[in-house]
Amino acid sequence: MKKSKLDAVSIALIKKIKQAEIAKRTQAMSEAVTGAPLIFKGVLPYTAVAIALIVTTYLNAQAAYKLGGILKRSAFLTSKKALYNCVLAFAPYINSIALGDIEILKLSTLPLLSESIDYATLIAAGGTAQNIRVLQGNVARQIVTSCNSFGLKVGYTVIVSEGVQLPMGFNITTDGSVYTPIGTRCIVNSFGTRYKVFNNLLPKTEYFVYYVLSCGGVLGVISNGKSIITSA
Repeated sequence: MKKSKLDAVSIALIKKIKQAEIAKRTQAMSEAVTGAPLIFKGVLPYTAVAIALIVTTYLNAQAAYKLGGILKRSAFLTSKKALYNCVLAFAPYINSIALGDIEILKLSTLPLLSESIDYATLIAAGGTAQNIRVLQGNVARQIVTSCNSFGLKVGYTVIVSEGVQLPMGFNITTDGSVYTPIGTRCIVNSFGTRYKVFNNLLPKTEYFVYYVLSCGGVLGVISNGKSIITSA
């Protein structure tokens, strides 16, 4: 199983779910959890029927409050509290089932602790890709690169410099523009995940691989380079 010691359903983020979204999020959680009994075993905090009743009560109270005004406010607030408490009750249950398994946590549809981490700030402060790996591909003159996951919604740009390390004056901007001194041949891949494949490289040539992280419009610093010599 793929586990994370840090990740779990976040009680704080459940409380921050917008009022306009809470009913839909509750229904999605109910369908996900009650629809996978082989994963979410044991006694659930609420049954699917009980959840549906709480959601319906909330929606009806919300509609009545919009029409009836202040006289209907108390009933609406009570139903709203019941709805949030219902979802909050699932946090410890799901965490006890998942035990850090990211796939189970995601299946629950509930917000996770990792979603509250400000990755953009970490990247702006100098965070770089870790454990960069560069391997020969399955075909001639192909290299495959990867690195550790930095976090959710983080982008990975890979720069491959041919023959020499990136020289002074090399720069990459948030819009993907690349500035490099004349005579330096570079390949830049900003698409997809942290796993990249580069084909049709020169034979028996040294290439230097660099990673740049990005998140929320913030572009990080260039990592240290890792070299590899292509096959014949």
